[in-house]
Amino acid sequence: MSTLAEAILINVVVLITTLQADLGRRKVTSMRFLRPVLIVAVVVPLFVKTVFTSGIGLTTELVGLAAGALVGAVAVSLMKFERDESGVVHTRAGIGYASLWIVIAAARTLFSVGASNWFGDDLGRFFFEHGAKIADIGAIITDGLIAMALAMILTRTVGLRLRGRKAPAMQPAHAS
Repeated sequence: MSTLAEAILINVVVLITTLQADLGRRKVTSMRFLRPVLIVAVVVPLFVKTVFTSGIGLTTELVGLAAGALVGAVAVSLMKFERDESGVVHTRAGIGYASLWIVIAAARTLFSVGASNWFGDDLGRFFFEHGAKIADIGAIITDGLIAMALAMILTRTVGLRLRGRKAPAMQPAHAS
């Protein structure tokens, strides 16, 4: 499978599984915490060929992680949390939440397409000038994008746990 196809597949899987798990009113369950761990357990060994521990490769991975954590935190901030009368925590995520995930997945995909078709030479030159081996450039870009996607979903999961613990009780409906 090509690097571009891998990037698109990862974006689609992360987007669909996240939106399926979170859109609307959803109970916070063990599966909502386990699913992202399973995704990471599958994605990393399948698609991450090299983990870079220095230079521009490491920098790109760290930037991807930081960007993903930031966007994941914004995503969690777009969810509402409430605790029902039996103490079960629920979330509500709507159009703003979905839009953020869709826009970010589309941007990562567009970047992947651009790197493969439109500005690959310039991007390759940038990485080469910053110490990357030519053979590693595709892996560096892929790792940065994967790091971003995984950090988003893991930050969303940590946010579910942290905000869920502080979820307020539902407000009773008042008869008018």
